[in-house]
Amino acid sequence: MLEARGVPFQERHHDDAYTSQRVAQREHVSGHRVAKTVIAIVDGQPVELVLPASRCVLTESVRQILKAHDVRLATEAEIERHFPDCEPGATPPLRHWKNVEVLMDETMKVEGEILFQAGTHTDAVRLRFDDWFKIVRPRVAHFSTPGEPHAEADAGLCARPAELRQFLGELLALLHQQAKDIERLSAHVERHTDRLLQPSEMSLVVSELNALNSRLRS
Repeated sequence: MLEARGVPFQERHHDDAYTSQRVAQREHVSGHRVAKTVIAIVDGQPVELVLPASRCVLTESVRQILKAHDVRLATEAEIERHFPDCEPGATPPLRHWKNVEVLMDETMKVEGEILFQAGTHTDAVRLRFDDWFKIVRPRVAHFSTPGEPHAEADAGLCARPAELRQFLGELLALLHQQAKDIERLSAHVERHTDRLLQPSEMSLVVSELNALNSRLRS
């Protein structure tokens, strides 16, 4: 697409980078100049949300801007279906796909060059922001906030403080319970090592270990 439009650009290659912030580190550039593409499903249709790697998406703002009823992050299966020639999480911010709207956060506007993933986790493209803007012609609005995304790596969606507190509380409770289970089993084994090694007791030992393994994996 860039070559067909006569746009000058530089191909970049690096080790695997599965988040846009990691791309910035690999390429030694500021996250403010790395354009990440978050794929959202807006009322059932895919939309490319383009913003700096250093920021994350406010879905309520996107919903209001697009006057939509429902906005959510696309699943990996949906990304693969709508963008089959790209690795999930490496979609470049281009109008390569028919009927897919491109919405750019206003903080993405910078002087000079920007960099973005070129469809894989090892390739990137570097070009002038003005050249990119002219060929993509994205709709511009404000829908981001500074900060790191949570949940899926570099998903681009921000967690509210209350949601984070609840999540961390549930995680700590789960870890505490698992620690108690491990401590109980360890003490039991220490007290009854000789007896537990008897053939007649092996089925009980296996049962206990399987139960603990299931809890740790759940």
